[in-house]
Amino acid sequence: MRIMGKTLGITAAIVLIAACAPAPPKQAAVHTDPAAVAEDFPEVGEIVQASWVEERMGNAEGRDAAPGPSDLRFSALVKLRGEAVAKVLADYKCQAGSPAVPESLKGLFPSGVKWLSCELPTTTKTRTAFVADGSEQAFLTSTTM
Repeated sequence: MRIMGKTLGITAAIVLIAACAPAPPKQAAVHTDPAAVAEDFPEVGEIVQASWVEERMGNAEGRDAAPGPSDLRFSALVKLRGEAVAKVLADYKCQAGSPAVPESLKGLFPSGVKWLSCELPTTTKTRTAFVADGSEQAFLTSTTM
């Protein structure tokens, strides 16, 4: 009986600690330093311009279930050098697909573009480049595994 009481007390403490964690911001801050994007996506070539966000992935309420490591999603809308998109299309298997764009970047996202989804080699993250043939724009996304 004593062990059960201690176990319930410890469990209640863990639940309270997890519930007290602040909710992540509704919209992630938009950054414009292309170096951070180039570090995650060296194979796409030179990034001329970038707008990116990094979001902590959690449950539907925007909170993590318990303290510990977090899955992060990195999303970047970028402008590449002219030959970079053609190189991605030539080097990787691509198929029609549309990216899931974070709220923070939706205002910057071009409309009417037919995107091709290109799976990039996996590092410690799954990575995808969405490109449009004949365009210098790309949407890059990575998620920790």
